[in-house]
Amino acid sequence: MNHDPATSGQPEPVIRADIGGWISGPCLDPEQLPAPPGSTPCRVLILAIAETLTIPPPATHRDEVTYLRLSRDRARLVISACRRVLDDREAGDRDLLIAADTLRGQAADYPADGYDHNPLMS
Repeated sequence: MNHDPATSGQPEPVIRADIGGWISGPCLDPEQLPAPPGSTPCRVLILAIAETLTIPPPATHRDEVTYLRLSRDRARLVISACRRVLDDREAGDRDLLIAADTLRGQAADYPADGYDHNPLMS
């Protein structure tokens, strides 16, 4: 079997450094981490924070405890993300984008589906 891309007709594989620190997950290519047009890495992180902290209000008093626990857990994620960025005095744009992506992934582990939502307040 011919493994040489130049003679086999196959495209040359793309090799990226594992910047994100994931062993089994995707490798982050610095060229693929731009902020959306019209935005900045700081705005991307702030949007991720707002999305993480925004959850629907509970429908009843019975759902209040679950809502408050979820709010607390998501607030802890936000504080942790902020501390990681603030503790790294050399954090740059790429670090802010990675923090935003990580925060979104962690918040997905705390979905707002464990209680009934107030349909009038959503």
